[in-house]
Amino acid sequence: MLEVPSLLSFGDEDARKGFTGNLNAAFSDAGINASSSSSSLKSWMYQVFLSFRGEDIRKGFAGHLHAAFSDAGINAFLDDKELRRTEFIKTQLEQAIDGSMISIIVFSKRYADSSWCLDELVKIMECREKLGQRVIPLFYNVDASDVRKQTGSFAEAFEKHEAGICEGKLEREKVQQWRNALTQAADLCGEDLKNTYNGHEAELIKKIIEEVNKQLHSKYKLDIEHPVGITSRLWDLSDQLDIESDSKDVRMIGILGMGGIGKTTLAKAIYNKFERSFEGRSFLANVREVIANQATNGLVGLQEKLLNDILKSKEAIKVGSVDLGITMIQERLRCKRALVIIDDVASIQQVKAIARDRDWFGRGSRIIITTRDQQLLEQVEVDSTYPAEEMDEEEAIELFSWHAFKRDYPDQEYLDLSKRVIHYCQGLPLALEVLGSFLNKRTTSEWESQLGRLERSPHETITKILRISFDGLPSHTDRDIFLDISCFFIGMDQDYVTQILDGCGFSATLGIPILIERCLVDVCEENKLMMHDLLREMGREIIREKSGRDDPKKFSRLWNREDVTDVLRDESGTEAIEGLALDLQSSDKASFSAATFTSMKKLRLLHFNNVELTGEYNIFPKKLTWLCWHGFPLDSIPDDFPNQPKLVALDLQYSKLKIVWKDCKFLEKLKIINLSHSHCLMKSPDLSKLSCLKELILEDCTSLSEVHSSIGDLGRLSVVNLQDCNMLEDLPLNFYNSKSIETLLLNGCSRFENLADGLGDMISLKTLEADNTAIRQIPSSIVKLKNLEILSVCEVTRSPSTNLGLTEDAIPRDLWRLISLENLDLADNDFHSLPSLSGLSKLEILSLDDCLNLRAIPDLPTNLKVLKAAGCTGLEKMPDFSEMSNMRELYLSGSYKLTEIPGLDKSLNSMTRIHMQSCMNLTADFRKNILQGWTSCGYGGIVLDGDDIPDWFDSVHENNILDFNVPQSVGRNFKGLTLSFVYSSDLDNEIPVVISITNLTRCTDFEAWITDIAEQYDCELGNHYVWQGQLSNDELKLQDGNQVLIQIMPQDNCVKVKKTGVSLVWDKFMNENMTEYDLCGYQRRPSQKAGPSHDISNDIDLKNDNGITESQHFSELPYLEDCNNDIHKDLSCVISLIDLDLRGNDFHSLILGPGGFSNLQNLCLNDCIHLRAIPDLPTSLKVLKASGCTGLETMPDFSKMSYMRELYLNDSLKLTEIPGLDKSLNSMTRIHMEGCINLTADFRKNILQGWSSCGFGGIFLNGIYDIPEWFKLVDDVDNQVYFEVPAGRDLKGFTICFFYSSDYPELEDSQVPIRITVKNLTKLTALHARIAFASVKTSSEPEDHYLWQGQLSNDVLRLQGGDKISILVRPLVDFVRVKKTGVYLEWDKLMKENMRNPDPHLYDLETNRIFPGGVADGTGWSHDASVPTNQSNAVDEPLAVEGCLARLKSFLFNLFFNCFSFSHLR
Repeated sequence: MLEVPSLLSFGDEDARKGFTGNLNAAFSDAGINASSSSSSLKSWMYQVFLSFRGEDIRKGFAGHLHAAFSDAGINAFLDDKELRRTEFIKTQLEQAIDGSMISIIVFSKRYADSSWCLDELVKIMECREKLGQRVIPLFYNVDASDVRKQTGSFAEAFEKHEAGICEGKLEREKVQQWRNALTQAADLCGEDLKNTYNGHEAELIKKIIEEVNKQLHSKYKLDIEHPVGITSRLWDLSDQLDIESDSKDVRMIGILGMGGIGKTTLAKAIYNKFERSFEGRSFLANVREVIANQATNGLVGLQEKLLNDILKSKEAIKVGSVDLGITMIQERLRCKRALVIIDDVASIQQVKAIARDRDWFGRGSRIIITTRDQQLLEQVEVDSTYPAEEMDEEEAIELFSWHAFKRDYPDQEYLDLSKRVIHYCQGLPLALEVLGSFLNKRTTSEWESQLGRLERSPHETITKILRISFDGLPSHTDRDIFLDISCFFIGMDQDYVTQILDGCGFSATLGIPILIERCLVDVCEENKLMMHDLLREMGREIIREKSGRDDPKKFSRLWNREDVTDVLRDESGTEAIEGLALDLQSSDKASFSAATFTSMKKLRLLHFNNVELTGEYNIFPKKLTWLCWHGFPLDSIPDDFPNQPKLVALDLQYSKLKIVWKDCKFLEKLKIINLSHSHCLMKSPDLSKLSCLKELILEDCTSLSEVHSSIGDLGRLSVVNLQDCNMLEDLPLNFYNSKSIETLLLNGCSRFENLADGLGDMISLKTLEADNTAIRQIPSSIVKLKNLEILSVCEVTRSPSTNLGLTEDAIPRDLWRLISLENLDLADNDFHSLPSLSGLSKLEILSLDDCLNLRAIPDLPTNLKVLKAAGCTGLEKMPDFSEMSNMRELYLSGSYKLTEIPGLDKSLNSMTRIHMQSCMNLTADFRKNILQGWTSCGYGGIVLDGDDIPDWFDSVHENNILDFNVPQSVGRNFKGLTLSFVYSSDLDNEIPVVISITNLTRCTDFEAWITDIAEQYDCELGNHYVWQGQLSNDELKLQDGNQVLIQIMPQDNCVKVKKTGVSLVWDKFMNENMTEYDLCGYQRRPSQKAGPSHDISNDIDLKNDNGITESQHFSELPYLEDCNNDIHKDLSCVISLIDLDLRGNDFHSLILGPGGFSNLQNLCLNDCIHLRAIPDLPTSLKVLKASGCTGLETMPDFSKMSYMRELYLNDSLKLTEIPGLDKSLNSMTRIHMEGCINLTADFRKNILQGWSSCGFGGIFLNGIYDIPEWFKLVDDVDNQVYFEVPAGRDLKGFTICFFYSSDYPELEDSQVPIRITVKNLTKLTALHARIAFASVKTSSEPEDHYLWQGQLSNDVLRLQGGDKISILVRPLVDFVRVKKTGVYLEWDKLMKENMRNPDPHLYDLETNRIFPGGVADGTGWSHDASVPTNQSNAVDEPLAVEGCLARLKSFLFNLFFNCFSFSHLR
């Protein structure tokens, strides 16, 4: 029973025996201790104090109430129960009142007769005033007005008391105290038996129990030491829990995750937040551990705890056996609405003993199960599963700091060390807590030492928790699979790894799903196996423990480079070694003797990268299952290479092979051959003896011109990948005899001209992709392929004679006979028409983008879901869409000649996206019909040309923000919102848009990631488009009278929202579509913009008020004074302020107050041209904007500004420095000081050299400052730098700096994106980083010059020693030109990746990229990056010459490096 109090006060003896006794009993039933005070910090003697007149209700109501309290487990004080007659003295009674959390006063007819009762009442009201105790008055067959005014029976009682004054028995002041207390108590919110409950005492008692339980909820809270990140996760879970709705169903929810991920903490938070909503509650903690430690009666003990927690019986319930416990739970809890949390469940038997069926519990109950085992939740058939996630960087820093520093952010001198620990922990709360506590109060040198230890082996406490899941695996083969994956297969395809480990005899087809279910392994969207870093380290530590920690030659698996190198160099390998991996870069190539493998008789798995072996191969291990040797150095596999009867996968990518083998090896179990990127390979191998081969992968074998004829004889071959084999012209005829091949990939085979007519005989073929080939005809026999699901023949190379791709004659007229076809891609071809496709009964996706000559799209199958025909500039006619009831997405952007789509308005109910921007000739009726007929809610929407919101919208604002109040819905149903916005975009790619809906009344934020700014098809950038979509109120949950704020937030500054509109939807069908889309979604969380009564002082906006004569907000700021004619100099009293905007005003100074503004995060002072000095700032500040403050001379000390992230001081001409800024650089992401022309050299050097932020942002300075002299790699005349990465050191990344100009006089305060492309000419990859923006035109000079510096981390770049690198800096407009570029390689330096960037598409990595002589990447931009190719005629002659020189220079550099790379590969 909880020790939480309450006060029951009642009058005479009758009440004590009747009503009061019943009430006190009811409190006891509910588990409420009746006696008083509500302070959560006080240690209470009682939960409830019952004050009543015993003669009135002792044996009746009071007794029943006390019994009900007892049954509910509520500790209620009743004087005749708690005090013996000899102890019934005033001081003890007052102690009981003072020690109770809640007081309940039962006013009966004779209550005021008792001076004891009246003294109790005075004391109760004093405790209410001084201690904040809760007081509940109950009017037992009396009127509240009689109590309040002392009339009726209370008047009679006070006549006697007044007489006592006259007789000298009572003091007049005491009687007046009684009267005042009665009046105050009667004014409180209470319950009236006669008038409200019509005399039904049982109903009143039930109500009192419910009310007291609600008041006591704070005392039931479970301890969470530092609830970091809990709020957002609770919001994510709230819909699954569905606790606060009227739902009567019993729901089971699973919380799934690896050990230490925070499942228990989240379950505690659910308990603390929601337990008061239930009649009973129970938290069964550490079930796995309880049962492990109490094997005999552990389950029985858990059943007993469940029953006692929920029933709150006076005497502890005992359960004799598990079976009896099951029966008791079924019988005793089926009518109780309960919250049950079963924490850390390990087996289905544990759940079955506690909560096997939902009908064991009352309606509306919730059962939460936390576990590491996904299969267990599936067996239980939970209603939903919440996957617990790692903490993000910000949460991790905060949690770690609480344990390491007892505050929410690291000390400055420990910041870099802290971030290294954060990186090591990878967001795992357990590791953050353990290491934080361990490092608390230790010196920096001790921190360094511990980090060194962690690099060698994980922390024992962390490993112990994580290992529980490993030790609990059902078989030793599952443990072997885990160890193999942890050492060799992280990041590899699940199906690929499964085949290899099945070949080892591990039954991985079953074993890997078990590891996934136990949260030891994860699978990403690309079907690759992933593992948390600490689980990986745990696996490797287990290998060390089993094999002798300091003797690698005895390890079962070797993965560490130093250990492997030592074993190979010393030739000390033993039979213990089953797997070995040595991954070296080209610059670190190593050579060993093949004889070193003599003793490795059990070697199953071998992974080499850039390793050479010398000597004879006949002693090589003969039991390999996996041979992965990237960069295989020989031109063929040696004749003496031993037969490998167990080999499943042969991976020799990037090899020097010219032929694979001279005589085909007998490899009876070989299933996969991957020779991709073997640029010297001229012919595929003889496969005649490989009867089990399933996959042949020869991608990017650029010299391959012949495929061996044996390929057609393989009965199990299912995948043939010949992509980018650009010397290949055809396939052997018997290839088409194959009855097993399911996938044929020919994309990028630019010389491949002919698919033989025998193609129709490949009866198993499901996927045929031949994009970017020279195919002139799709064979007519293709229609015989009854299993073909995917056919892609797009972007066919134009014929030299006709300059045409595929024409209508090249496409079989009976294509409709492909009865299984689901996806047809014929994009970027030259046909004018297509055959009828209506017979393709399974076709779901049709792609015809950029078919410029296509005039009409034929009749389509009614099952089609997606039609892509963007850029079809000749398209004039569309088929009838009235029967297209399955159509979901329609893309027709840039189809200029289209006027309408017949019948589309009849199929809108199924649609989610219509993109028709740049369709300028659509009729007004067609536009109106589709816009007004739109029903889809959630993902997608309609995009059209236009610069205005439709006139039927209720509210339209001229920017990206609007607000409204939800009107009363009398006689109608509010269904949701139709939203629209007009935007312009200067981008040629898709950008996500976030729609934020803030309920200012209910303090909630709802974010919808439901649409993208689509790719533009205009010849001119900057055209206007209108988007329209809907959000259902089933998701928004808006109610009558709610104040709502809507913001449209494109995730790129180059997209400008011009107008925003909203229309409220009443009584209309709205079709929610989010269930089918995982890419976008909804996010809910508590709002930081509003409170229950919205305090506008959190966000003051006083911009451009011309001296500030008035503000509509000031009336709501009681602590803000003297704003009639000027800004009050000290605003620090507004302590809750988060955002303060004072831009464009005329004050000379401002005082923020050293102790004020403790919550201020954003301060805007832009264009305050008279401001001379910025005062001391609160350390909470994150963003300071003071651009255009031309009179600004003095800045405050920034050395303590450890939260500052963005600083804008453009055109502060008089500034020379910012004191202490170099001490706060670790938190910074952006510094803008363009136009600050008087900065000291030391200040510039300190901030440029001290910069550590990687990613979005950087430092922006005026162009009078050159690229710093410490930059080693500088191109003085161009926007491109070339270098080779030196070997032998730990490259952390690089700092990049460029000098650029702008001469566009019409733009002000604007920014233009600059793309930084890092091309790895060795590995053929290109990273496009959109981290920099060019400031545009801040002065009246003809041309402005600027300097930008920022960083890219090697965690993103992944450069290695010996890599040949080209860096290209490219503005995306022609009026910004890069004049000079510099690069500085960073070694052994902490580089902080800036995770809080506003653009989810910050980095775009292209792989397997062939770079021709020039660097144009096909996006329509010329090399010098200043001039779009389609606008070159707008550039003056000198600039054109400069561009030509730059291109020539680039061509020579690229030619050199490409030739070097090619010869190196040979």
